[in-house]
Amino acid sequence: MLKIIKKHFYLFWMLMVLCFNAAGQGGLTSLEYNLPHSLKLTSITLNNGKHVILPSNPDLFSILIDQLPFTSADASGIKRGKDNIGFRLADSLGVSFWQEKDFKPGIKMIFRITNLGKKDHMVENFVPGGEGPDRVYLTAEGTKEWPHYLCRSVLHRPGYGPVGVILPDNVWHLGFADIRVNDSLSLTGLARRGERDPERTAIDRWAVTLKPGGWMEYLVYFDVHPGDWHEGLRMMFRDRWGYDLKTFDNTLFERTDLQWMRSAYLMLLQFAWDKEYYDEFKDDYTFYRSFPLYDSLTGGYDIFTLWPTWPRLGLDQRNQWDMYRDLKGGLTELKRQTSFLHSLGKKYFISYNPWDESTRKEGQMKGMEDLLRATDADGVVLDTRGASSRELQATADKVRPGIIMYSEGMAVVKDMPGIVAGRVHDALVLPPPLNLNKFIKPDFAIFRVLQLADDRLHREIAISFFNGYGVEINTARPGRPAWMEEEYAYLGKALKILRENNSVFHDLQWLPLIPTLADSIYVNRWTNGDKTLYTIYSASPRGLRGPLFEAPPASREMHYVDLWNHEEITPVPGSEKVLIPGSVDPFDPSWLNTRREGNAGCIALMKKRLEVRQTGGLLAFSSSSGDRIVLTGENPSYHSKSKTFGPSGDTVKIYDLFDPSAGKIVIQLFDKTELLDERVIHLDNSIPLLITEPMKTPASAAPPDGMKEIPAGSFMFYSKRDSSSQEPFIALPDHRDTVKMTMPRFYMDIYPVTNYEFLRFLLAAHYVPKDTANFLRHWVHGRIPDGKENYPVVYVSPEDARAYAEWAGKRLPTEAEWQYAAQGHDLRKYPWGNKMDSTRCNYHRGYITPVNAFEGGASPFGIRDLIGNVWQMTADVYDIGCYRYVMIKGGSYYHPTSSVWYVTGGPLPAWHPEMMLLVSPGLDRNATVGFRCVSDAVQ
Repeated sequence: MLKIIKKHFYLFWMLMVLCFNAAGQGGLTSLEYNLPHSLKLTSITLNNGKHVILPSNPDLFSILIDQLPFTSADASGIKRGKDNIGFRLADSLGVSFWQEKDFKPGIKMIFRITNLGKKDHMVENFVPGGEGPDRVYLTAEGTKEWPHYLCRSVLHRPGYGPVGVILPDNVWHLGFADIRVNDSLSLTGLARRGERDPERTAIDRWAVTLKPGGWMEYLVYFDVHPGDWHEGLRMMFRDRWGYDLKTFDNTLFERTDLQWMRSAYLMLLQFAWDKEYYDEFKDDYTFYRSFPLYDSLTGGYDIFTLWPTWPRLGLDQRNQWDMYRDLKGGLTELKRQTSFLHSLGKKYFISYNPWDESTRKEGQMKGMEDLLRATDADGVVLDTRGASSRELQATADKVRPGIIMYSEGMAVVKDMPGIVAGRVHDALVLPPPLNLNKFIKPDFAIFRVLQLADDRLHREIAISFFNGYGVEINTARPGRPAWMEEEYAYLGKALKILRENNSVFHDLQWLPLIPTLADSIYVNRWTNGDKTLYTIYSASPRGLRGPLFEAPPASREMHYVDLWNHEEITPVPGSEKVLIPGSVDPFDPSWLNTRREGNAGCIALMKKRLEVRQTGGLLAFSSSSGDRIVLTGENPSYHSKSKTFGPSGDTVKIYDLFDPSAGKIVIQLFDKTELLDERVIHLDNSIPLLITEPMKTPASAAPPDGMKEIPAGSFMFYSKRDSSSQEPFIALPDHRDTVKMTMPRFYMDIYPVTNYEFLRFLLAAHYVPKDTANFLRHWVHGRIPDGKENYPVVYVSPEDARAYAEWAGKRLPTEAEWQYAAQGHDLRKYPWGNKMDSTRCNYHRGYITPVNAFEGGASPFGIRDLIGNVWQMTADVYDIGCYRYVMIKGGSYYHPTSSVWYVTGGPLPAWHPEMMLLVSPGLDRNATVGFRCVSDAVQ
């Protein structure tokens, strides 16, 4: 019997303790009202006998009668009977309700509404606890006209606009409310339509029309829970299964042979008379060529479904199985098609028409079994069915494990234990953003049907992705529109994230519609315990660039990544939490309420498993987990250029792998198909990238003639511009931070290469550059000027210098090697020390001198003529987007002084960096630039 209990007041701390304990026990035994004055709720009684005051005094219910709103506060003539309470609404509706005895968990109430008047009354939108701006509630709204008739359920949240939801196909009339009682307790109610007078009522999906004397019932369930409204939704929809089931037989979902369907996200359903399956005039199965046609955009279909029956079935006496047998090549050909798909790692489905009872008699289960066995097919599409049966699955299991039953529509909750996959049917035109079927059973494999003939796919792709499931491309209606490639590319972007994060999209604890900072931009949160994904659907034409939702700060081991745009995210500090910025594209406002509206996004919180370091043009990466690292020189897609490495990683030259115009490099770590981590390196064209790497020479145990050993050791490398020089207009590599470098032993030429040595090379190698402009311009008719044999060779390009080095079995030094040989271990400014000494180098003489003219200018390792005579080319070539240059060192004899805009000449510190912009040999050959060589030593 429904108890009527007076209000009780408790001290705040006692109430908090009580609610905490009640939440832990999770039990409600009764509701109390302000009788006899009204049916507003005043308190609740928990299963431990305690009472909790309801500060807001919510209504017991709200309802629409003849499309006008009423609540329990509008009740008149309230009377308490022995086991029930009765009252009237809207003058001529009599209502009585009672609490079902011994019902657990929570309470169950039955409301009977009877038409006591003389005209019809329409009843709908019963919400337990009532609607209100301070609570979350679910009811029906909007037009009942086609096509919105099937999609009227709307979820309301305080502070946000309403959002449409898809409910199971037998609960269109469902009402739900979640009312916050205090900081630790909420009251949740769920209403379902119950029994009715079959003679004097008329029903549709949303309402019941009561004729005079007619009656109907609502079954109403209440209980309490801790946490926010998500916990109430989970309790009523997932733990209690909407009261369709008492328990859920999870046997099929636990079968490992059927779980492959959860990893499938793209299906194609095709008629047998489709020219992309079979071309009648060419007598050709075009299927083999057309099936992989869009692989480069979508990653390929996971499943192909053949449909050879309706609408041809019934033209003669042949039954549905005969239609398969009579296809060109018969069942042997179909098995060949299945084998073709299996070789690609794909699946093959057949179709079943359970209504086929009038054609040639053949046991349907026997026909299905024979066809599955003959074709080796992997699944069956159940036409007109939202449910499977034990008989259907048992028939498939007789053939072999792993055959899937796939329903035409979404199975309702009571049927879900018997089937593991199904559709969001295309009869749901422009379906709402949130699909609560996915919330009810996250491991149910869902596909949204997309008819190419219906117009753009964009909105449905974005919403499917938002809900964590794939799509079925249905080509039953004719037409291959011109926009297919554009939409398939968008689909491929969504599919790639779904496939690479498959483990999170069957998360039993996922939260729909977490709080956001922007209305009309919805966020779902998914996790597998190791990483968390936030899928985004934006219904705002403005899109978003800025903070989107709050989240706990990431630990040092975690980081946020925008997987849709492939950018690493820096959270914005908040008070207790951080704000996670989102980036979702805008769209044309004229696309609202069409298939082009909306956009998707995705943010991930991932463990930092990748170690990534960029040094100039070199990229080093590694990981201690996963099985491969993939580098992509743009946003990853199914057609992007990628390079794959083992998890131990590598150090690579960026421009050997990707075009210099690539704006970024995305580094991804995978374990099989699962994405474990992602890092993003931006290639800023204003930052020089080293694009050369020194070639090794044959190692020598002792220095070759004319060379000195540079011993191994530690070297503090840095570079900075001399104070007398201008900052460069084009950026130099940034080596201002001192880096400790471990230098291996090598050999360096004591002097720069001379004219005489270069002549020997020309005579021996018969070297002639392709472009001879200004080549050895200082020579006279191809001969060294008298007395200049021991002078540094100039008017040579980097190509000329490299050709000489290769002939000599040597190479050009890196900037670090040149600087180490000049400075030694003590980071001295000049080879001889830290003060300029004009007697030790060509000090502003204005003319070139022999390489051995200043023997007192030797470095600690005995290398001479490093400073002031001629600039010396290194091996280091940098790319800065539009330009390339080679690093040169040491300064030269030439020092123009009439303007500060000249390249600074004269002797310069060993750490001074200078560039020689590379154009063509004619410009690259200079009167002031020479070179010297190094070679590698046995270590």
